[in-house]
Amino acid sequence: MVVNMSHRRTLRFSKTTCPICGSKEVARDNNKGDMLCTNCGHIIVREDTKSVGKFEIAQTLKREGKMSFEKLKQSTGSSDAQLYNVVQNMSSMGLLQDIMGTYSLTKKGQRWYRQRLGQEWGY
Repeated sequence: MVVNMSHRRTLRFSKTTCPICGSKEVARDNNKGDMLCTNCGHIIVREDTKSVGKFEIAQTLKREGKMSFEKLKQSTGSSDAQLYNVVQNMSSMGLLQDIMGTYSLTKKGQRWYRQRLGQEWGY
């Protein structure tokens, strides 16, 4: 399998080893959240209890649009408690709005996401 490196900015190398080939060239795809061995192409799927941060939630909402709590939980792969705490924190900061059980980024949240994305890319 050939790894498309045109999206190099979304890959971050991690300290994990590949369970298939044993390579230490394992990168995390920040867009999808999965781990990918750049040597053999094996996809190491994230665990269901993955911790999630504000940036990952903002990234998911930016990519997918408005989402319910359940869909957001499935997309980020986090547990109820972890996701609930971060969502509540983001709502109190004015980054998220909840309209009839559907979450979306506010204008302030979109600005915050763009600024954070610029920091990730080194702008």
